[in-house]
Amino acid sequence: MIDILSSATSCLIICVFIIAALLMHFRILSALLALPILAIVIAFICGVPYDEIIDKIINNGSVKLANTYTTTLFGAILAELLTRHNIAAKFIKFTAEFASDNPILMSFGVIVVTSVLFSTIGGLGAVIMVGTIVLPVMLSLSIPPRVAGGIFLFSISLGGLFNLASWQLYIDVLKINPNEIIKFVLPFSLIYILILLVFLIIELRDNLAKNLPYFMGLFIGICTLFFNIGKFNFKISVINYTNESYKYTFWLFGLSIIYAIFRHRKNITNISNWAMLIPFIPLVLVLLFKWPFISAFVLAISYCVTLTWTKDSIKILTSSIIDGINKVIPAVFLMIGIGMLLNSVTSHYVSSKINPILNLIIPHSALMYIIVFTVLAPLALYRGPLNLWGMGGGIAALINQSGKLTGKALMGMLMSVGQIQGVCDPTNTQNIWIANYLGLETQSLLLKTLPYTWIMVGAGLSLAVCLGYVNW
Repeated sequence: MIDILSSATSCLIICVFIIAALLMHFRILSALLALPILAIVIAFICGVPYDEIIDKIINNGSVKLANTYTTTLFGAILAELLTRHNIAAKFIKFTAEFASDNPILMSFGVIVVTSVLFSTIGGLGAVIMVGTIVLPVMLSLSIPPRVAGGIFLFSISLGGLFNLASWQLYIDVLKINPNEIIKFVLPFSLIYILILLVFLIIELRDNLAKNLPYFMGLFIGICTLFFNIGKFNFKISVINYTNESYKYTFWLFGLSIIYAIFRHRKNITNISNWAMLIPFIPLVLVLLFKWPFISAFVLAISYCVTLTWTKDSIKILTSSIIDGINKVIPAVFLMIGIGMLLNSVTSHYVSSKINPILNLIIPHSALMYIIVFTVLAPLALYRGPLNLWGMGGGIAALINQSGKLTGKALMGMLMSVGQIQGVCDPTNTQNIWIANYLGLETQSLLLKTLPYTWIMVGAGLSLAVCLGYVNW
C-alpha cells in the first residue's frame, strides 16, 4: 500500500512539473511565479509539515542563494556604469573599424567583443544597446539576417560562460569551488569557438577563399591552446594570489584616484582607451588572482568611477546603482524562487518520493551520460528540468544529494545543455528582440542555431567525461 501511494505521489509530482512547464511555455504563468508556487505545491503533495514549509522552504529558501543574487546586483551596477559611459559602444566601434569591410573578420570581431562584454553586462537593455550597433554593421556587409542573428546569440552565450553571477549559482547549488568551474569553462570555451568557426565557414562560405589564412591561423591557435590548457591550469593554480595581489591592486587603485583628481582639475570629460579594459577586471581578478566575486566587482566599479571621472561621477554612480539593481530585480526574484524550490525538493519528504524516478533516469556510465543528456538537451528550454535557472536547480540538487553524479559532472552537464536554452530558446527576451529587429520569426533563429548548439552539447559532455567527472 505504501509503495502504491509513493508511486502515485511520484506521478503527481511529474504531472505538476509538466503543468508548470506548459504554463510557462504558453506564457500563462511566468517563471518568477511558477518556481515558488511549484516549491510549495510539491511540498504539500509530499506531506511536508506546515511549519517546515513556512520556515525551511519559504523563509530559508528565500535567502538560500543570497550570495548569488548579491553578486548579480554588483555585476548589474558595473554593467550600468559601462553603458552610461559608452565603454561597450566604444569597444564595438573600435572592432568595426579594425575589421573594415571583411564579413568574416567582422563576424569574428563581433564574437570576441560581444562575448567579453557579456561576461560582465547582461539583460535585454544590454542586448539592445550592443545589438543596435553590431547588427546593422553585419547587415551592411551582406551577412544574411539569420546568420547575423545567430552570430550575435552565440556571442552572448559564449560570454555567459564567463559570467561570474552564474558561476556563483553553480557554487551555491552544486557545492563546487570556482577552480572546478574554471577547469571546465576554459577548454569548453575553446570548443565553443571552434564550433563557431565552423558556423562561419559554412554560413559565410562565399567569403572563405580570401579568409582561409585567417581561419587556418585561428584553428591552429585554438587547438594549441586546447591541448595545452592543462598546463595553463596548473600554472595559474600555483601562483601566490593572496596578500601580494591585494597589495598591488590597491596601490594601482591609489594611482587611479590620482588620475581622477587630475581629470577633475583639468575638467576632462572624454573617456580614455584605458577604460576599455574595465570589463576584463572582474575576470582577471577571479581567474588569475582568485579574488572573491563580490570583491572583484566592487573593485571594478571603483576603477570604472576613477578612470572615467567627471564632475557628475557621483551622480552617475548613484543612478547606476539604482537603475542597475532595478534591471536585475526579476533575476533576483527568480533566484529567490529557485532557492525555495531547492529547499522543497531536497526535503526528505520530497526526495524520498522523487529519488526512485531519478534512479531510473540518471545515467550510470560515461557513455550513457553523453548519450542521455545529449538526447534530453531540449529539456533545458522553457525553464525545464535541465535548466539551472528554472526547474533544473531542484533536480540538480537532488541528483547531487543522491551521490549518483558528482557536482562536477552536473556542472558540466548543465553548462553544456544550457547552451541550447541560451542560444535557441524562442521565449528568451533577447531572441524575441533580435528576431523582431531583423524582421524574422524566432523559430527561424532556432532552426539556424540548433544543429551547431546540439553539437556543442555533445562536445561539452564529452569534455566532462575526459576531465574525469564521470567514471567509465
